[in-house]
Amino acid sequence: MLRYFFSISFIIFLAFAVYVSTYYKSGINTLRGNPNNDTISYKIITDDLSQRKDYFTWIGQATILLNIDDKTILFDPIFSERASPLKNIGPKRNIPPAISIENLPEIDLIVISHNHYDHLDLQALKEIQNKYPLVHIFVPKGDLKLLKNIGLENINEFEWWENQSIFNFSVTFVPTKHWSARGLFDRNKSLWGGWAIKSKSQTVLHIGDTAYADYFKDYPIKLGQIDITFMPIGSYYPRDIEAEYHVDPYEAIQLARELESKYTYGIHWGGIFFTQEPTYEPQRIIAREMSLDSSLNFYTSIPGIIFDLP
Repeated sequence: MLRYFFSISFIIFLAFAVYVSTYYKSGINTLRGNPNNDTISYKIITDDLSQRKDYFTWIGQATILLNIDDKTILFDPIFSERASPLKNIGPKRNIPPAISIENLPEIDLIVISHNHYDHLDLQALKEIQNKYPLVHIFVPKGDLKLLKNIGLENINEFEWWENQSIFNFSVTFVPTKHWSARGLFDRNKSLWGGWAIKSKSQTVLHIGDTAYADYFKDYPIKLGQIDITFMPIGSYYPRDIEAEYHVDPYEAIQLARELESKYTYGIHWGGIFFTQEPTYEPQRIIAREMSLDSSLNFYTSIPGIIFDLP
């Protein structure tokens, strides 16, 4: 009887291992990380941003703080020390956020690209909405319940290509090539994507995570002129695992060209050790390609530098 029990247990364990390795190979790669990488430079923002207008800054990972037309938008805010369901285990920040939640200016809108832990930080959302109760939160279809379960309010969820108006903006949730999951058994139960924010003056596109896909070529037709794109450029090595989920810098450049974006800004690199590429490799590749093509307006910087909108 005991032998039978162990045989059944082994079969169940083997099936579970196959399931995890097949559907979560990128997640397993993430857990490995690269502890020997360098620490990137950063600047802590201590300025009072409440009176500043028409700017953006990269806070770290995929978190962008954008002020446009007198409204402030926060993309993919992550402020926790780890991108993990566990407090003391999992990928850890290499550098702190470039600004604390305490020092954030009033936030009017938060948009979430997908529910991975380095893009959707529930504790941060709770703290921000406690500070600014009127903030609106836009999430992909399937994530509404997750946020409501912790008491968050003013939440709207979007299907791909769904559009809503808020303030003076037209906001569209666009597809990317990626995946979603918070645990082992909810893979792709919610959507993932990017956000196009169209104001009176310009259109901003934030892509939280993506692999390369041909359909991005259609975005200029569907969205019109894209003025600024926030583009992921990290978490891409080894390619046999990550090519299905993350662009490398060369593919990011190709996407920027196909999107016909006036300006592209590289994000999602150097802040958390997820994969095995050298820390500064994405920035070096982008800089080298920029030097070879004067028409390429693709920039990288360090977290905490504040840029005026072009």
